[in-house]
Amino acid sequence: MENTPLAPSLSLQDKITILLEKRPVVYQFLRFGCIGLLNTALNFLILNSLSKALGISQGWQLGSVEAVGFAAAVLQSYLWNRTWTFGAEQTVSLWKNLIRLFFVGLLGFLTIVFVLIGSNLSAPYLFYVVLMAIYLLLETVLWRVFGFHTSDWNHEGHSFLIFFFVTLIGLGLNVFLISVVSHYVHLTNTDLDKNIAAVVATGASLFWNFAGYKLLVFKK
Repeated sequence: MENTPLAPSLSLQDKITILLEKRPVVYQFLRFGCIGLLNTALNFLILNSLSKALGISQGWQLGSVEAVGFAAAVLQSYLWNRTWTFGAEQTVSLWKNLIRLFFVGLLGFLTIVFVLIGSNLSAPYLFYVVLMAIYLLLETVLWRVFGFHTSDWNHEGHSFLIFFFVTLIGLGLNVFLISVVSHYVHLTNTDLDKNIAAVVATGASLFWNFAGYKLLVFKK
């Protein structure tokens, strides 16, 4: 009786690749999450630089400043998500994609950490302005190194209009939460408390934005 040759076992990379091919939403959410860190970092930088310059630390005035940071983050979000998360699949290896996730997430994460350190030390607004310049420079480097571009977009006006309305709801949720949380929650100093409020607001709007973008804005 002849022995049937055993099928070669799959490597970890092959297993992950198969999983992502069967469940593309998993990789989409990973990309969306890393971009979310970038957007949160930009939001925090603008929030802290403007609020420190204007002497605002809580309440509806802080909500108004947050609206500026949130709007800038939204424009950045559309650029990255339209190109990377919900655009054409990148014809690169799994590990190259993971490297992209790592560096995008790392830039956002480290920027947020530095903002929180600065807020804990009550740093002046100039600290956040310098940090923002470094952040934007590194973000531009990543974009160019990854070879991203917008020339292959289908420039459909109605998709951006839907994006605007989905984001507008997210903006309302974000501003409402940061206004309420910053007014009622006082755990440390005012600088750090305002960033805690921003974390709560950003986390709550994350899932709304992902669902809205996937199901309504960038649907295939």
